Amino acid sequence: ECFMIIERNIYLNKLIASMHNGLVKVITGPRRSGKSFLLFEIFKNYLLNQGINSNHIIEIKLDDIRNIKYRNPMFLSEYLDSKIIHDGNMNYLLIDEIQFVQIIENPYLKGNYISFYDILNSYISMNDIDVYVTGSNSHMLSTDIATEFRGRDWQIRIHPLSFREFLSSYESNRNKYDLWNEYLIYGGLPGCAILKDDISKQNYLKSVYNTSYIKDVIDRYNLRANTIISDVTKVIASTVGSLVNPDKIAKTFLSKEKQTASASTIKLYLSYLENSFLISEVKRYNLNGRSLIGGGKKYYFEDMGLRNTPLDFKMINIEPHLMENIVYNELIIQDFNVFVGSIDCFETNDGKRKHLIREIDFIAE
Repeated sequence: ECFMIIERNIYLNKLIASMHNGLVKVITGPRRSGKSFLLFEIFKNYLLNQGINSNHIIEIKLDDIRNIKYRNPMFLSEYLDSKIIHDGNMNYLLIDEIQFVQIIENPYLKGNYISFYDILNSYISMNDIDVYVTGSNSHMLSTDIATEFRGRDWQIRIHPLSFREFLSSYESNRNKYDLWNEYLIYGGLPGCAILKDDISKQNYLKSVYNTSYIKDVIDRYNLRANTIISDVTKVIASTVGSLVNPDKIAKTFLSKEKQTASASTIKLYLSYLENSFLISEVKRYNLNGRSLIGGGKKYYFEDMGLRNTPLDFKMINIEPHLMENIVYNELIIQDFNVFVGSIDCFETNDGKRKHLIREIDFIAE
């Protein structure tokens, strides 16, 4: 069984379509979902195959400790300027993990600050420079990006491997149903997909979950280390496909975990988990009234492996719920806007007319 390069054509095509559009292309998405690989392997190879000279492709990875100096925006700007060639041909700037760039005080103007947004905004105004960056979700929320780039950003949201991409990474002689079961349990993070046995996959996922997600949220929002954020994640993981609301979760904590957490704290924690691209909140829509309904919402995990990790890979025999999560992810990958729905209907039983609310799994626009 040999492992092949997984073509991520859905994202490559989005990058190609956005070339030379005068905007900063921002690749965002969950940790370990393949953002750097997309930019520095797949997209760079595409550019080279198009005949772009390699000295017009300027790359820098800011999570590399050897590039720590360039986390200062002034030094980053100097470095890029030294590499850009103004000869009438397009220069392509590929910058990995842009959120490592610090905000510094402007040395020429007290009380004024410089960030990577200023640097990149100055490059996109030049017509021989095309800018591409990756940013790890939790430090670069889409709201920050939109504000800082003043609408001059073009976001490409990447996801873990879809089941089709996952299948494409295996020789075709493997049984599809065996691979489906593997995908159901271990999901589609590329680093996990290439591992061969259960123990390695579980260890990989535990490490990513604890350091790249939970610890990251704790650090970003300055939470206490003994916080209940991982318990909240556990509850959400065990209720995938069910309607939940913060009050309900608060009650669960009291009865099962013997912990008190207010509904407003839980609501806040859910937003943190969503900002780090671990879970997605899906709103309810009533088809009769054509309106969004308050109350319960559903939450789905961005990746099945990350859903099963906090539950220690137990509770994986509820295939319909997990299937629902995977279908949701598939719809999102295909750029649908997704709601969970309900419809009012009336049934007559023994001459009595009864009002019922029927659930609809998904409404996809």
